[in-house]
Amino acid sequence: MKNENTSKKFLLEFFKDSDIEDKEGVLTINNASEDFEKFIGKKSPYKFVFDIYTHNKINNSDLIMQGSYFLLAIRDYLENKGQTSLVKIQAIPSKSVLSKLKGERKFYEFSFITTYQYLNDKKQSLNKFFIKDEKILDIDVSKFKTHKGNKEDIKDFDPSEDYQIAKKKLHEKVSAEIKPIKSVLKKKLERELTRIKDHYAKQIKEKDDEVDSCVNKIKLLQSKLRHTSYERDRNIIMRLIRESHERLKMLKKRSYKERLKVEEEFHIKDEVEKHALSIKNTLINITAYYF
Repeated sequence: MKNENTSKKFLLEFFKDSDIEDKEGVLTINNASEDFEKFIGKKSPYKFVFDIYTHNKINNSDLIMQGSYFLLAIRDYLENKGQTSLVKIQAIPSKSVLSKLKGERKFYEFSFITTYQYLNDKKQSLNKFFIKDEKILDIDVSKFKTHKGNKEDIKDFDPSEDYQIAKKKLHEKVSAEIKPIKSVLKKKLERELTRIKDHYAKQIKEKDDEVDSCVNKIKLLQSKLRHTSYERDRNIIMRLIRESHERLKMLKKRSYKERLKVEEEFHIKDEVEKHALSIKNTLINITAYYF
């Protein structure tokens, strides 16, 4: 359920400028941008569902789960889209919002896509920050009346300082988001490392016990040999002693402890790499709003 909510939130944010219907477990996207339709090679509407049962009932639906085609396509689209936009504000919804925008009549929106990868899983989240005069704005631009801006209207387009603020804010947000992920990964890694170490400790003990068994068997046979006078029995005992010596020699020659330790270290390194958390932040868009 948590993954479903995360994916659904991601889709709602990405298609927020489209006509969206959300009912009976089906998220329908109408009138997606032509740019995205060309990129993905499929025209809207898109019918997104989040469980196999609904997918089987709804014709032409796309099942959304981690790693599904549409989520990967959106990620690639966003990562390749990086651009700068200008938006002119025609009307501001309230005086309270206007008070937040006093002073210079321009602010920036920085949009990032953050990709988390761990345990063969990959997740993305969209993060947007509105910044004016190096301060974070808490506003909802979807309520503004706007139209496409003109680059001739802005002579001093320089988001560099505000961009540093946005990156710092993104770092804070990502750091908070990864805490529970890192905690889960740490516990899983500890369990796997314990399992590996126990396994190889058991393997080494078994080999140690086999060596001790060979040594004790040789001692016992040598004792029997000293107290045996019949030639046939002596030959049998001597053959058994030779076989035990060969087995002991083979065990020692293979250096089983060193070999098993190398294997253990390899598997430990492999598990550490599997449980590592990879984070990639990509700036996909800078929008300058002005009025």
